[in-house]
Amino acid sequence: MRYLLLAALGLLIGAAAACAAIYYNPFTMTKSAQLDVADRALHYALPSEVIGFALGDEVVPPGTPKRDDSLWEETIDRTAMLSLVLDDAHDNPTAIASRLLAVSPRTDFVLSGVRVNDYWLLTFPGEGTLFLRAETNVWPFLKETLPVWYLGRPWKGPSEYSPTAGPGEQGAAVVIGATGRFVGLEGTAIEKYRLTDLDPNARSAAATGEIDLRLGAPQVAKSE
Repeated sequence: MRYLLLAALGLLIGAAAACAAIYYNPFTMTKSAQLDVADRALHYALPSEVIGFALGDEVVPPGTPKRDDSLWEETIDRTAMLSLVLDDAHDNPTAIASRLLAVSPRTDFVLSGVRVNDYWLLTFPGEGTLFLRAETNVWPFLKETLPVWYLGRPWKGPSEYSPTAGPGEQGAAVVIGATGRFVGLEGTAIEKYRLTDLDPNARSAAATGEIDLRLGAPQVAKSE
């Protein structure tokens, strides 16, 4: 019995040490990407500007009841889908974003944090569409919010996050022009957001966000 207790104690100490190592591991905190100059800054507010939201069965947070409209198909049951209105610098609606998020296979609690593949289709009425591909590190966000949501810890917000971590150069997202006047354009983008409210008792949260775009000149094919 004495050896069993010692073994159990050793396991608990080891698990606690591992959790502490993951929690405080500096390698999981990526450096925020930066753009020298943004051609266009788009703003949004959650939940007020959300058009639609759906969550896969396999990524529903513990303690959250599954909804009838959840994503149950095997190919998308580990994803989240979000559509929202984006405003310009004068708070006028200027675009609609359709967004698909999925946990990245590059997630590594020791070396890179919790990575999410983030795909945007940005539709600008009368202008065209842009496709945006990003990889984000959501571990800084989870690290601060999960203890509040599930363990009753006091929230120290509002809190700001810059999760964009690639796949472009210097950790920026990749932007490709798809239709309209954006055809042939390529560029980069970064997202940043501010969590303004987190209330576990009311099961509610609110945030504001910004996506900054920088587009290059159209790619022209060279004639031989």
